Amino acid sequence: EGRNQMDCHRFVLAPGASSEGAYRHEGEEFIHVLAGQFDITLGEAERHRLQPGDSLYFKSSVLHAWRNSFSGETVLLWINTPPTF
Repeated sequence: EGRNQMDCHRFVLAPGASSEGAYRHEGEEFIHVLAGQFDITLGEAERHRLQPGDSLYFKSSVLHAWRNSFSGETVLLWINTPPTF
C-alpha cells in the first residue's frame, strides 16, 4: 500500500469556530457543506458564504481563513491533496 493522495475529513464545527487567522500551504482543497453555514476568505478580498449543498475548490497556496458563522454546528467535508492533517 502506498501513501494516499487525498486526505478527506468530516468536520463538525462549533458556532464561532475559526481558523484564528489566515494561513497557506502547498496543495489543493475541496470543501462541501453538509449543514450550517461556512464563511471563507481567499486572498485579501475574495469572500464566500457557503450554505448546505455548496462546494468550493481552491489552491492551498492562496492565503485562506475561515469561520463557522452559523448559530449552530456546521458540518462539512474537507478534502486536501496532498494529505495535510
